[in-house]
Amino acid sequence: MSNSYKISEALLGRARAVIPGGVSSGNRSNWTPFPLYYARGSGSRVWDVDDNEYIDYVLGRGPLILGHGEPEVIDAVCRQLRTGQFFAGQTEAEIELAELISSVVSNAEMVRFCNSGSEAVHACIRLARSATGREKIIRFAGHYHGWYDGIAWGFSGVDVPLDDGPSFPVPMSLGQPSSDASNIVAIEWNDSQAVVNAFRTYGGEIAAVITEPIMFNGFWSNIQPFERFLGFLREQCNANGALLVFDEVQTGFRSSLGGAAEHFGVAADLSAFAKALSGGVCLAAFAGRKEVMRRLVETNTVHTGTYNAYPPAVVGALKHLTLLAASSGARLQQVHQHAAMLEQGLRDLAGQSQLPLLVRASPGAITTAFRAAASPVINHRSAAKGLDYSLQRAWHLALQDRGIRITPEGLWYVSAAHSANDVAITLNAAQDALQSLSSL
Repeated sequence: MSNSYKISEALLGRARAVIPGGVSSGNRSNWTPFPLYYARGSGSRVWDVDDNEYIDYVLGRGPLILGHGEPEVIDAVCRQLRTGQFFAGQTEAEIELAELISSVVSNAEMVRFCNSGSEAVHACIRLARSATGREKIIRFAGHYHGWYDGIAWGFSGVDVPLDDGPSFPVPMSLGQPSSDASNIVAIEWNDSQAVVNAFRTYGGEIAAVITEPIMFNGFWSNIQPFERFLGFLREQCNANGALLVFDEVQTGFRSSLGGAAEHFGVAADLSAFAKALSGGVCLAAFAGRKEVMRRLVETNTVHTGTYNAYPPAVVGALKHLTLLAASSGARLQQVHQHAAMLEQGLRDLAGQSQLPLLVRASPGAITTAFRAAASPVINHRSAAKGLDYSLQRAWHLALQDRGIRITPEGLWYVSAAHSANDVAITLNAAQDALQSLSSL
């Protein structure tokens, strides 16, 4: 390793005595060579505790679309902290943020705030069940909808037939009650016939179909829907009396200011927002059609939370979204432009290399994966086929040692703070990293 990680290593040893694994989120444990500790961030850069500097394409795993330490967001949060931290009551800023979301997302007629993407998805599912009087949810393998027991089934595998019994979706974790599985119908992404079959089998039991508009997590990120697939889901939900739920935790306000409704021309009944909305504060939201959202006050459909619409988070997200929307979304367009430059450069490097480097992308984000299989990537199962995990790990470490920070799964986020020069430096480092892998 060209970088020294001695202080991080020492802190990790200290942390493991009091924090399981030394990390507070399971997806931080697979870092190469081990989970690192960070000291500061500014613009497109972060520094770890050993003072190694990186061009950062992790960006908090998505929230920092404007980059680290955006001054106007920081100022807004600090002003609110001085004015009043917490009232367990309402502020005008939450009205303004809800109005702004409604103005840019066509299907967001009403909005409620919470604290995490997992919470927002949970609220959407509860509303869908309340509105339909049904309990089953169709979900797609490989789509991450949070870690709550009720939806974390069939994440990494579709229904597995049991001996002489019904199919059973795979749980994400030990500790999940098996009774929750009966309400999950897990099928493969981009498979229209599987959707038809699910509705044909379960008919009036389906409350909702939940999907990421773009498959966005793990080693199978940045997988686009087939043409008209989202529209097909809309039609199937309409025909069968089910609701369509978009998990836009990652795509909402990154792929397009108007979310999937603008980017794909398909409107969901309910949508969950978090990372791409927040701008680095801890805030999430769910939104949708008035007649569905009003069930929160017109029926006994409960949504509560002491920290919901926490004022410093609300003003931070309001400033973040205001800056993204300003000048017809100029800063978001810049994100897309620089991401496209990086994508093309990585594709060029992949074409010049003997290694099986595959590049996928969506507006503002890129995936790099080492995959020997020649078949196209259309879902979780095909993305995992032929994936070379050892090369993936070596690529992550080679880039990190050259000052480029991506997720271990090969997901790159681009921010408005990344410059054309950052992209050029990154591509030079990536070329050198690929050459080092070729000699292994």
